[in-house]
Amino acid sequence: MRFSAGPVGMISNPVSGHNRNQFGDIRARVEQHPGIQHIVTHSPDDIAPALQKLARMNTQVLAINGGDGTTSAILGKLLESSVFTDLPLIALLPGGTANMNAGDIGVRGSLKKAVSRFCQWSEGQRTTEGKLESRNLMRVVARQDTAPRYGMFLGGGAVIHGTEYAHKEIHSRGLRDDFSLALGTLRTVWGVVRGDPAFNRHVSIKLTLDTGEPAQYDTLILVVSTLQRLAFGMRPFWSQESGAIRVTVFEQGCSRFATTFLSIVRGRPNRNAVPASGYSSFNANTMTLDMEGTLNLDGEMFDVAGPVDISASLPLEFLQL
Repeated sequence: MRFSAGPVGMISNPVSGHNRNQFGDIRARVEQHPGIQHIVTHSPDDIAPALQKLARMNTQVLAINGGDGTTSAILGKLLESSVFTDLPLIALLPGGTANMNAGDIGVRGSLKKAVSRFCQWSEGQRTTEGKLESRNLMRVVARQDTAPRYGMFLGGGAVIHGTEYAHKEIHSRGLRDDFSLALGTLRTVWGVVRGDPAFNRHVSIKLTLDTGEPAQYDTLILVVSTLQRLAFGMRPFWSQESGAIRVTVFEQGCSRFATTFLSIVRGRPNRNAVPASGYSSFNANTMTLDMEGTLNLDGEMFDVAGPVDISASLPLEFLQL
């Protein structure tokens, strides 16, 4: 049986999603266990010093209590800085609004239950047999920028409009997690089916995979991820090619959209999910998007105008409890 020894650290973002209303209780629970070095960050500038402190302690397990954006910021800094001689085992806690990353490779349950489960594991023998998953992050570099971004989910096209709708109409009313994402997705699908211009806007993308030739797509939906399971169990990738980065493209005018979309997100693409009908899925280790528009990287929106280079990072090990 495998065990994980050594110091345990936790970095919390107290203003992320679920932490906003629960952080007092979460902090009290963590502080009952003196073996966990708990660091609370208040801005992105606090991340580097937090990692440096934990690295000096030779931290072997790093828990992240925040949302997808917090996770990506911390893990990106971890990978870019090389502050750790040996990368720690990562435990993702669902402290954010969407928690897509934690839903695939994190600690299960509500935030309070997940924190309690992690504390109990830390206090016990820390068995890891059957509890480890390996994932890469995406290193995303828009050529007009100087600093890379990191994330595990990237979306474009109607994904952007669905995200905007979710922030404005769903998250603002206190609805979060998979239920809110399901509502946002269903509203997006309904908007596309009805031809609603708020959801049916498309973007021209030139896509180059690994060392292949670029291909042009009039893109309705773009989904790129290193995760296996997206929000509320969606598995919208079906390529059998090798590669850590998974890509699915829905083209503008794709046929039988509603039924094919539902089959794809269930992980069982029907016979219409083929390039001739406007549906393509690929795997790669590097890719370049050449486009003008907005992208969603783990919930953070940013505008691009030109090529965006995406590559798979070193794999990290994640603890599933």
